[in-house]
Amino acid sequence: MVAEGQEPLADNGPAAQSVWDRFNTAILFVVFVTFRAMDRVFLKDISNALHRASYNLVWGNILWPLFIQIMTAGMLLGYISYLRCQGHTEYNLKFFLPGSPRASSVGAVPLYQMALFSLGDQLNAAISAPPSAYVSLPIQSVMSNMILVWMAIIAFFWIGNRYKLCHYLGMAIVLLSIVVQLWQKLFNSDCTAGGIQDDKCLFAYQKSDGEFAKLAGNSMLVWYGLFFLSTLPGAAGNVYKQKILQSKDVDVWYATWWSGNFQVLWGWALVWVMWIPLPDQDVLSPGQTFSEVGKTFQCFGGHAPRPSDTGCEQSPPPWIWLILYLSFNITFNMALLTLTKRMSAAWAQVATVLCLDLTNIFSQSTFLMGKSAHAMSTGDWFGTALASIALFVYNREPEINNIGAVNNVAGGSMISDGHMPGSFQRPTNQS
Repeated sequence: MVAEGQEPLADNGPAAQSVWDRFNTAILFVVFVTFRAMDRVFLKDISNALHRASYNLVWGNILWPLFIQIMTAGMLLGYISYLRCQGHTEYNLKFFLPGSPRASSVGAVPLYQMALFSLGDQLNAAISAPPSAYVSLPIQSVMSNMILVWMAIIAFFWIGNRYKLCHYLGMAIVLLSIVVQLWQKLFNSDCTAGGIQDDKCLFAYQKSDGEFAKLAGNSMLVWYGLFFLSTLPGAAGNVYKQKILQSKDVDVWYATWWSGNFQVLWGWALVWVMWIPLPDQDVLSPGQTFSEVGKTFQCFGGHAPRPSDTGCEQSPPPWIWLILYLSFNITFNMALLTLTKRMSAAWAQVATVLCLDLTNIFSQSTFLMGKSAHAMSTGDWFGTALASIALFVYNREPEINNIGAVNNVAGGSMISDGHMPGSFQRPTNQS
């Protein structure tokens, strides 16, 4: 296996390459698709259990960035130990200090770039956390595909991406899949008692106990609108990641570490979002912030801080979903960054369509979703199928971009080694 940032050994032909050397990107793709799908399922379980917008905001802004960074630190220690066992003794804890010359093929990476690296992700988390409990998983999955459209627009102007007919068709099919999935609820919404329980009402949502409840029309539109809006900063963040990773051949592990450190700070910087009045939610003052953090911990522990917090007391308790989610989340994020670096942000997002398809299918499982599991509707199935077709259509031709020293091909082939084609080679005399 070629370590991140190391020059490959002499190649004596295909026979001399291990299975990992030849197929590591394909393996990463499979891991990414599977783990991303499970990640979304367990995140929905957490959102349903916490239910209250303030609890979900504490989780998305404060707890998740901190917990995932603690896990990242453990993985990084394992990464350094592995490299040293392979003879790369120049790697030590100094590698992860600010200004490390091994951070990229061209040397140190400015920390402000690592800060911006995670800003889009945290804005996405902060905006999408409150509505997550009120938007069904299949609709979340299809609406998330809007990230691809935003990315195409942003990348066109920012990094010089140019597209062909198949790319425009793929994006058009993504939009069509959203309309198809929401068609019945938009144009034939049935909010009678029977329609609500059959998930045919646009203004109804499923609680953690499996029952459906109806919200006022303006409340549900706010939740749908917030979730839709959250895709915009997520798209901008993905394009920025591609620009930084590819133009400087940044080490993925280094980028994960420092972007995660800043994401913890971004989460606290956005804590004020929970003070904004939202539909059907208690209005919190700044002085109640730490009290709400404590209540969120109680909810994760299986206790209801308020009488209406029945989701906290569901079986299994939310901390089970928390552990499962973090395990899948950190793995898929590492795979996503690697695929973004080797291919492109847009390619990785199109590949996410397969994750979302699996997510929709997994959402029907009572084993994974508990009482909130619900069979997909005809619109859900058609929307999922169209999103899959979008993936196939989009990948008919490679994208073209103008990023630094990286070849302008992203999406036409699988790359077997740890560098982008034509990328910088890391100097061997650095210490």
